[in-house]
Amino acid sequence: MRPTSHTLAALTLLLGASAGAQNIPDAGALMRQTEQMLRQNQLQQNTQRREALPPVMVFADSAVVTVKRFKFAGNKLLSQDQLQAVVASFANRPLKPHDLQQMTDAVSEAYRKIGWVVRAYIPRQDLSGEEMTLQVIETIPPSSPQ
Repeated sequence: MRPTSHTLAALTLLLGASAGAQNIPDAGALMRQTEQMLRQNQLQQNTQRREALPPVMVFADSAVVTVKRFKFAGNKLLSQDQLQAVVASFANRPLKPHDLQQMTDAVSEAYRKIGWVVRAYIPRQDLSGEEMTLQVIETIPPSSPQ
């Protein structure tokens, strides 16, 4: 039986496809592709974490709050006790928006002193009680290798 031109063409395509499949992938290209996938995954995870954080509380200029106790969320590097010492001077006294900003700045500064950059803010919450929660977003220190 003699091969037809269709059979020869199909055979040529199959051999060409199998030869192409046997090429060894470029290691540099694989590494770049893997790094890109890792970066995309990290961006997605960071976006999900940010979306999970409570929104910022907005205070009117004339607002005054008095808080007896502070609670911290998101802190891992500094303990509740360490952060309580930072905000102790803000407890049991009337606080205006300017004072509240100074308080969150003091928390951020405590982290800066140990080499970390953080964002501290007051999340939206009911302030009719005696306790206020401060949200801390800890990040990688700028001087450390990733």
